[in-house]
Amino acid sequence: MNKLLIAILFISTMNVKSFAQQMIPGQTGVEISYSVFPKSPKKQNYIVSMGFVSYVKNGNYFFGLAEYSRKNYKYTNYAIPIDTFLLGGGYSFYVWGDFMRNVNLNLGIGALVGYEQVNGGNELIYDGSMLSSADQLIYGVGGKLLLESYLTEHWVFLVNGQLRFLKNSQMAQFHPLLGFGIRYNF
Repeated sequence: MNKLLIAILFISTMNVKSFAQQMIPGQTGVEISYSVFPKSPKKQNYIVSMGFVSYVKNGNYFFGLAEYSRKNYKYTNYAIPIDTFLLGGGYSFYVWGDFMRNVNLNLGIGALVGYEQVNGGNELIYDGSMLSSADQLIYGVGGKLLLESYLTEHWVFLVNGQLRFLKNSQMAQFHPLLGFGIRYNF
């Protein structure tokens, strides 16, 4: 159902014509997005992020983000949650867009730093087992391919695919993500 809703929203936004000036150097925007881990068995594995962008020349922009993610790992009949709190920043390059720049494709690269907490900081599991994983600082880099579609002169619908490399993470070092979001440009 969610995939159908996203597809309908995306197709309907492809036909919207916006004649306002877009991606002007100095223009800023605030965005919120929701991402999931591909092949995730449960809908309880997710990432929510909030960020800002600041446009520079030719549709390129700087971005910053703060995000929270939760991924659960199955241990017998118990789910062990791993919560991650990340801050990131980077630069996004304009790759392609239609003539009016209503639909754009951008490629971004950035750095990430944050904190990872396993099982809410509790080392003991319900059956008395002890976790060998500890809460720790994580850091790394990330890349994303972002499809942006202007709904109006200020509102932008986002669809993205990301690949991250996080050092010291208990989940895995490489994290692929798929997501969508919305941005408001001032």
